Amino acid sequence: MNKKKWAFILLCSLLLLGYYKFFYKTWNNTGVSKNADYIVAIDVKRVTNTLIWNFITTPSQWKTSSIFSSDKDKVSWDDMVKLPDYVFIFHAANQPANAWYTVAEINDRKDFEKGLQQFHFEKRGADEYFSASTGLEFILHGEQLLLGNGSVENKQCIRQVARELFEKKEYATGATLQKNVDAASHFSLLLPANQLLEQAAVLTANFSKTGITIDALLSPKKQYISREDNFSYSDSSLCTLAFTQPAPELYALLPDTARAGISRALNFNIDSLLLPGNNNYQLDIAAIIPRVDSAVTYTYDDNFNALEKVVVNNVEEPAFNFLTRGKDAGNVYQYWKNSGKLEKTPAGEWFTPLPFVRSYCSQKTGDLLELTSNNYTVIAPASKVNGIFLLQVLLTKIPASLLKYFPAELTKAIRNIESFRLILQKESGQVALHARFNKKPNNLPVIEW
Repeated sequence: MNKKKWAFILLCSLLLLGYYKFFYKTWNNTGVSKNADYIVAIDVKRVTNTLIWNFITTPSQWKTSSIFSSDKDKVSWDDMVKLPDYVFIFHAANQPANAWYTVAEINDRKDFEKGLQQFHFEKRGADEYFSASTGLEFILHGEQLLLGNGSVENKQCIRQVARELFEKKEYATGATLQKNVDAASHFSLLLPANQLLEQAAVLTANFSKTGITIDALLSPKKQYISREDNFSYSDSSLCTLAFTQPAPELYALLPDTARAGISRALNFNIDSLLLPGNNNYQLDIAAIIPRVDSAVTYTYDDNFNALEKVVVNNVEEPAFNFLTRGKDAGNVYQYWKNSGKLEKTPAGEWFTPLPFVRSYCSQKTGDLLELTSNNYTVIAPASKVNGIFLLQVLLTKIPASLLKYFPAELTKAIRNIESFRLILQKESGQVALHARFNKKPNNLPVIEW
């Protein structure tokens, strides 16, 4: 056999090996309970391949020290458990909202035992372990372990799932998990048919060097689908929120506790705004604007002479405009007026429920109500979209002074995100969801943890 044939055979072998290593994937249903309702699938090889490609094509991220240095005294999770081609994480029906599980298999028993000490797992019961530092708990069954959220107070929840999987062998059907696999995405979430959805749906999430996209085609029951409308907005605003009047049946699903919470946050009854005769609502927050505010106070000396003291405060206020459109816009205005929410001033009718910025209410026409802060400057809209719901946020316009109130983990995670956009639109009797996180124009990762 000549050299060319040997070279051809070697090349084919390398291609087959590469395909098996990077693209060939297997999975089974023995790691998901029959009673699972929500199922997340992580395509490990797809995620790995994307990370490798992003790393290769961004040399600026290469760090020699991180490649060659290692701590031999520590083990990682992939030393402890095997990493399959797909990781399935599921929620069990009729359990608390934070009760999520995944099944893993021990990779190396010695590393596994070492990891238990490293991550401070304490043994509770014959085969139950808990770690306060990681917030995880698991039940060990031979070489398998059922991982769960340690914050779930009722420990019978994880024990019930363990019985279903390890003793009764009650697994989700292959056809159910196939929906996640067929999504062909980095991450997928299977949403079951329920009170809101006519059919099960799959939400997918994918990432690249330029951002993260989330998509789903939902099939809500007809009575829950709201109408569409056309919205014009500015791409330079810090935040744009626009939505049509929710369908009555959809709005009725909002719990009374949620309505009460929203009303407390807004300082007025939300039911007085979302009236059935309205068409849509639109909020434009152009920016957060700093303002110097001074206050005069008086103290007295020993002779009871008044001493004036000026206190200067630097405050930041949102510059916003909120529009209500529809035949019930006038009714909203009259309700606010009759209930004492509006106060006449030389500058206009002051909307008193908003304490953080002075705002004025005016009824422009019979079907248009406008609520505007006194620091707002009208920005000519440059974009249009037809939809049910739109949310667009320019994270780069959020002042650093406000970011400090966000959780530190969230601030770190979004530091390379420039903007976020979420839109819901009708599509052939269904509702299409599309969301995207756009990355800043740099060579850093999309998300940093």
